[in-house]
Amino acid sequence: MTRPLARGLEKNRIEALVDGVFAVALTLLVLDIRLPEGVVAPTDAALAAQLATLERHFVIYVVTFIVVGVYWINHHIQFHFIEHTNRSLIWINLGYLMVVSFLPFATDLVGDHEKLVLPCEIYGIALLILTATSLSHIHHLARHPELTSAEFTPEIVTLLRRRSALFALVPTISMAVAFVSTRAAIYAYVLLGALHFIPGRIDHRIARAENAAQEATPQS
Repeated sequence: MTRPLARGLEKNRIEALVDGVFAVALTLLVLDIRLPEGVVAPTDAALAAQLATLERHFVIYVVTFIVVGVYWINHHIQFHFIEHTNRSLIWINLGYLMVVSFLPFATDLVGDHEKLVLPCEIYGIALLILTATSLSHIHHLARHPELTSAEFTPEIVTLLRRRSALFALVPTISMAVAFVSTRAAIYAYVLLGALHFIPGRIDHRIARAENAAQEATPQS
């Protein structure tokens, strides 16, 4: 007798690993903000002057913190529709985490090389790869409905793909702007945070599904 197709592995360990890697990446970002070793400011004014020299590092820290947060939330939304995983999905997530763990290094490059365009391009390429991996994640789920919940409809797939593609526009714009101004290239990533906070149709779909589930649950 033929055995039924297994639905796959539990998703809990991937979620734990993802959260851990994102937490470490966010923590490592702040390590690039440091004053020169062995130099102690004699006055408040001198300390303020030293901190002012770190303005670029503070900005790229805040920007990258927001960027990483946006990608974590995007990943979190995708996992909302996953009930089980398989080996391919695990490897896609490992590739995603590899790029996430690279971002503190890319951030350090941008912070330390104010006049150079190449660090901005490396930073942007890393985010484009992250977006491509996210799209691969969605594509794999669409091909394997046995891994997802009933909420993962073709409309949801389209909305997820559209939102990921929209996020890819920001690093593309930043990489182009870097040839004119590397400072403006950093601030361009504020658009990513702005786009994320615009309520999307997918948020309304999730909310409607949760409300429907609550209404269908018998009241004790």
